[in-house]
Amino acid sequence: MTKACSGVIFTSVERVKAVMSRAKTSQGLKVFISIMDRVFETGRKVADGFKENITIEFDPFLPKWN
Repeated sequence: MTKACSGVIFTSVERVKAVMSRAKTSQGLKVFISIMDRVFETGRKVADGFKENITIEFDPFLPKWN
């Protein structure tokens, strides 16, 4: 995506979709784009105690990604 969008000025959502849909890998895999029209609510709060009780699984092969 970085190469496909390099130097492009995004003036509309349609422009972003057009530029990204032209992207492909060196192996020939293509990108499929879908635009979500939904507006997501900001400032939502998590349930009390959620952060304290969440289980984190650390990856043994890529620990820096945790």
